[in-house]
This record gives sequence, C-alpha cells and structure tokens, in this order.
Amino acid sequence: MKKKGRFGRAIAIFITGASLIAFLGVLGAHAWLSHRFERSLPKDFFSLAVIGEPSHFYVYDFTDRQNRVGDAHELTSAGQGNCGGYVEIQALPKHVLDAFVSIEDKRFYEHRGVDWYRTLAAITNHLFGGQGRFGASTITQQLVKNMTGNSDLTVQRKIQEIFYALDLERRLDKSEILELYLNVIHFAEGCNGIEAAAEHYFGKSARDLTLAEAASLAAIINNPSYYNPIRHPQNNLARRNLILGELAKQGKLTQESLQVLSAQPLGIQETHAAPEHAVRSWYVDMAIEDVINDLVAKYKLGREAASDLVLRGGLRIDLAMQPSVQNVIEDYYENAVKTPITADGERAQSALIAIDSRTGDILGVAGAIGAKSGNRVQNFATQTKRPPGSAIKPISIYAPALEEGVINWASVYDDVPVNFGADQATPWPKNATGVYRGLTNVAYAVAHSTNTVAVRILEQLGLPMSFHYAKERFGLSSMVQGTVTDCDLAALALGQLNYGVTLRELTAAYTVFADGGVYHPYRSYYRVLAADGTVLLSNGDSSDIVLSEGNAAIMTKLLQGVVTNGTSSSITLSRLVECAGKTGTTQNDGDRWFVGYTPDVICGVWCGYEYPKPLEGRNICTDIWNAVMRSIYQEIGGRTQFSVPSSVTRASYCRDSGKLLTDACALDPRGERAEVGWFLLDHLPETACDRHVLCAYDAEHGGVSHGLCPKEHEKMVALIRIKRAFPKQILITDAQYAWNEPPVLCAPNPDPTKAYFDTQGGIFYGRSNVKAPFNASCPMHQVSEPAEESQPWKYLYPHFFKDEAA
Repeated sequence: MKKKGRFGRAIAIFITGASLIAFLGVLGAHAWLSHRFERSLPKDFFSLAVIGEPSHFYVYDFTDRQNRVGDAHELTSAGQGNCGGYVEIQALPKHVLDAFVSIEDKRFYEHRGVDWYRTLAAITNHLFGGQGRFGASTITQQLVKNMTGNSDLTVQRKIQEIFYALDLERRLDKSEILELYLNVIHFAEGCNGIEAAAEHYFGKSARDLTLAEAASLAAIINNPSYYNPIRHPQNNLARRNLILGELAKQGKLTQESLQVLSAQPLGIQETHAAPEHAVRSWYVDMAIEDVINDLVAKYKLGREAASDLVLRGGLRIDLAMQPSVQNVIEDYYENAVKTPITADGERAQSALIAIDSRTGDILGVAGAIGAKSGNRVQNFATQTKRPPGSAIKPISIYAPALEEGVINWASVYDDVPVNFGADQATPWPKNATGVYRGLTNVAYAVAHSTNTVAVRILEQLGLPMSFHYAKERFGLSSMVQGTVTDCDLAALALGQLNYGVTLRELTAAYTVFADGGVYHPYRSYYRVLAADGTVLLSNGDSSDIVLSEGNAAIMTKLLQGVVTNGTSSSITLSRLVECAGKTGTTQNDGDRWFVGYTPDVICGVWCGYEYPKPLEGRNICTDIWNAVMRSIYQEIGGRTQFSVPSSVTRASYCRDSGKLLTDACALDPRGERAEVGWFLLDHLPETACDRHVLCAYDAEHGGVSHGLCPKEHEKMVALIRIKRAFPKQILITDAQYAWNEPPVLCAPNPDPTKAYFDTQGGIFYGRSNVKAPFNASCPMHQVSEPAEESQPWKYLYPHFFKDEAA
C-alpha cells in the first residue's frame, strides 16, 4: 500500500510538473510570438485609488491664465449611481473580508498573485473541455482587471493580466491589495466599492455589515446583472447561501450559524434612493470625459476606474474655461436657439464650441439645445461625428495646396464637371448653386464654395498629401484610412467623410489659420492634481507649425471673402471686427456647419437632426455664430484686425488668368477684369495674361465678325481662350464669352443661339442660359459656303497663318 501510495503521488507530481512546464511553455510562446506583454504596471498605477472625497475644479483669469478665479467648485456625481466613500480595511469586520475571500480566492493569503493550481485546472478545461473562458482569476487579478478595464475573453489578455498581478504582489502587501479590491469592485446599480454598495442595498456603512449581508454583496460581483439583489433576489439569495456554505467548509462558520443565516431573508432596502445632485454644465462634463480619457491613456486605467477616480478621488482639476463665455453660450442655447422642426415634431439639434485661437483653450461649449437635462449626456460638440461638407476644404485642399506651391490666390480653374460618370450622362461634381461658372479663381472658389475647383486642385495636390495634412497636421484624427477610407475625392474635396469628425476637432483645426500657421490642440483643462498635490496630468500647449506665417495669413484673407461676399455674408459682426470662416453643407442637407473666427476667438457651430435627415431652409449656423460671437466679443473684447506679415503683399491680376493684366483684358465685354489679391512676395504674378484674345466684333448688329462685316462696324473685343468638349450639353455662365479658335478659320454660324464655333453636330461646348450669346456669329454678314478665294478673313488676320506662310 505504501509503494502504491508513493507511486500515485509520484504520478501526480509528474503530471502536475508536466502541466506546469506545458503551461509555462504556452506563456513563453505567446510572449515570444506577440512581443506585446508588459511586465509591470505604470509606477503610480495603484496610487490612483479613490479616497472617497469629492473632486473639485477651478477656473483661471482669462487675461493671464495664471491666477485662479473664485473658489473651488465641487464635482457632483449626479447620474453616476451611489458613489460612497473609501473605506480602509482596518475598519471592516473580519467576517466581511472572509465572505469575499472564501468565494473569490480562498488561497488569497498563500499565493503570490496567481493561483497556479486553479490556473492549471482552467487551462486543462480550456484545452480539453472546449470552453471559451479562461477563468481562475485571483482577487489580485480581478483588481487588475477592474482597474485596467480589460476583460476581453482572450488568452493574450489573461497572460498580460498574470504579468501585472505578479508585479502587483511585489509592490503591495495582501491587506493593501484586498483594500483596493473592495473599494473598486462593481456591485451593480451604479455602485463602485463596498461602501457605496452597503449604503445602497442595506442603508448602512460597510463597517456595520452582518455576515449574511456581506455574503449577499460578495454574491453580486460574480455576475452583477444576474445576481443583482433588487432585480433578481432569488439568484442573489442562492449564491449568498452558497458563500455561507463555503465559509462553513473552510471552518469559518459553524453548522448551527450556517442554518440560521441561510434562513434569513436578504433584507434589501429597495426604497433606498441615491442623493440628488445638481446637473453639471456642458463644459464640466466635457472636461470630466477628457480627464478620464487621459487617465486611461497614461495610467492604463479602465474607464470605470478612471471615472470613479475623477468623481470621488479628491482631485483638483484646473479648467481652461472662461466663465463669462460659457455663460453666454449656455444662456443662448437654453433660451434663444431656433432650429427647424419636422412635421412629426422632432426638433433639429445644434452645438457650439469657442476656442482661444492662440492657445487651443476651450473657452465655452454647448452640447445641445435647451436646458441640459442630466450629467454626461450626449454632447453633439465633442462626441458626435458627422461629415463636415465644405468646411473641410480649407484644411484638406486650399491650405495644403498653398503651402505646397500648387496654387496661389489668383490661380484659375475651369468650373465645369470633372467627369460625367460611367454613363457619360451624370455631371460630377455639382455645385451648391446648381450652376457652373466657367473660369474661376481660387479667391472666388473659396468664398462661394465651388466644388469643381476643389476637386481639380485635389487632383493636382494628390490624395495622400491632402489626407496627411487633414488628419496628421490639422488634427482631424477621426478620419479613417483602411478598408473604409476617407482618402478619396469625395471625402477630401467635398467633405463626404465615412464617419465624420467632431465639431471640436474641426474647430481646433482652424487655429492654424487664426494663429499664423500654428496648430493648437484643443484643451479643456490645464492640469489635474491628486489630493496630495501630485501632478497626475499636465496638459500643455503642444503646438505644431503647419503652414508658413504668410500662407496662414493668405488663407485668412481668403476666408474673409466667405464672410464679406460669400456664403456667410449675412454675418454682421464683421462691421465691428474682422471675421473669417467657412460654411459646410453635407450631401442631402443632413448637416450644416460654420467655423468662423476673429483675431482672438474661433467658434464652430453645427446643426442637424440626431438621426440625420434633410434640414429645411438656409444654413442657420451663421446666424447662431453671429449672435453668440457678438456677445462674446462684448464680454472679452480683443483685437479687431488680422495681422499680415511682411512676407505678404497685395497685387493686381487678371481674374480670368491669374496673370498680369494686359490691354486685351480691358476689352473684355463683361467689363473690369482686374482684381487685387494677397500673395507671398516670391509668388507674385509675373507673366502676362494669355487668356484674353482680341476678336473683331460687329458693333452695330452684334456678333463675331468673320471678316465679312463692314470695317466701320467692327470693334475689337477680348474673348476668353478656353477649349471645352462634353458628352452632353451643360450650362456654363461664361460660355457665351468663350473663344475656341480664330473666327477667320470658321465659316460663319447661321444659328444665332450658338457660339460662332459651335457648328459640328454631336460635340457639346457648353452654353450660357441666354437666347443670343455674345460669341455668336454676326447675323447680318454671312456666306453659306465661302470659296477659298472669297475668305477675306484669312488676309485680314495674317498673324493667324504665319506658320502656313512660312
């Protein structure tokens, strides 16, 4: 018998050892293959446990951003469930600790973070039992999971959790680990920590819990939804009694006490209500989310743990808010915003954010219209992503093209369709006006949001360069590239992004134009201090130069054109202070935007329905912007003019060519073609206009002369040299002034409704919406089939035939 017993033990030891070696081999293989496992948690990770005291926020003097203004403001926890205080382990009765340890990790005081026996059993079950779960978490591992928020059902996550648990046991003793665990674990009903749970379910402090009550709370954490004692009391009761039975098995409870306690009802106080708290402002809620996100990123905290820390960790948060600006915005959005209402009564939403152009500081924000109804509700300014429409063009097209030398202020493109689709019958893109204008310079295209010009510039600039500027340089991080991509013509030239961007990131992108080419990432807070004064987060101005100062100034001048004579000319603030900006309207009118700025403040406005549908009427974002910015300017004042660096100057040019004016430009029948724009000193127009072509015109009867009109009737005019040909006829405003080839080479066109060169069937040159185009042939002096010797126009204009004569 002894030999057999020894043999059995040897076999058991062998199997255990082999299993352990195999398991360690699996760990090593995963670590070697992935190279993604970290051996230790951040240094201050577990010093971030909540202390059960409210956090506070402070605001600063707007003029210097150095001195705090007013008293600290407490961060209330409305809408966050019961957030009880932190309880030290010495204050808890031993039976409370026993209840949790007995069921969750009975070898807690013996292992060093990982219970290898349970782990090996779980591995065997996983490998041979076909189960998808890894299981076997110790209290230490559960603490890691709760603090990091990582609960993925993967082997990789479990391995990383093991490394962290081993590290944690080297840094903290058992009582410290158990104390943290009991204060961060989730107990359903919005309760985080045992003190919150005890107050919520039993109306008492955790230090006063009976053993049965402690067992009931310990039952919850296995599956908070299923074992919720209010919603599923029978489930909770069954597991509570299971825990009591485990205590009896482990010699911590007598059988007599087990019978008595198992017979007791749960005793849940279902009428217990969480205390009421004030609804926080849009700004404070935004800052809370930002701090949570940054804590998660820096310290590898889970979102729930970070949220708990922010609300009841005794933190001190220094906000970038300007209270007077926030008050202006909130008052307007609560009382004055008027948005469209559908036939079934749904009101369109709107959001607004104001940012300091020189720092990226968010001065104020409104996340929706009407009075804010609760805490951490949907914020359309910071959380909702929508396609920005033409508001993206300065970021993705015009500014990059300026910086890369592709365009200047006066560069001219033909505003006609870029293509006609696969069916050769669908012109694309279309302009918001529904009209094609013909020759159009950059200044006009920006002011009037001409889609075709944006597409043509993008084709020159290149999709990769445009996408790089928008996403990486201008901070539109929500843009995507992959299986679903925003790196295409529609997204970059027309703003038809797949998922969209937030109003906040789009508004912050405009800091590049407002502050001399420097991008300032938005920030809602400056720093976050722990209760002991330790700096947990520091949010400095991590600015980056995106454009030269000169090109930024030129972009601002271009965007001023939007306000003075373009798509947002209804703005009246420009009478008091220089304003610039860009409107945006998405496909099917689902979203409306306006991002505008003064020399000191950038303000972005969005309007749309929560679930996108067409918005009726004009873009009301400019009205909202105008009203709010007038009030902001009255509150904080500021500079009235945009600065222009010495590297930029004004110069005249021909609006049809973007080149130096000639005598021919003055003979354009439409009148003055000279414009003045802004240029870098080393990018001034240097070559003469070659767009305007002199042409004989019958002054008495109208129409282009083919050399047959009496000399006394002729005058010289200048038509515009442009060759076009389309698969179908389209309307182009300047088509009636087009010059295609020398009239002396064309037989007079007898049709007075067409251009002099429009004589070939099946070829479409574009037409203006007029009955008698200016470039039609003279109707009074024509021959039907001129003979070679009777072509006087050939000898009146010999310079057209110099090559032939040679």
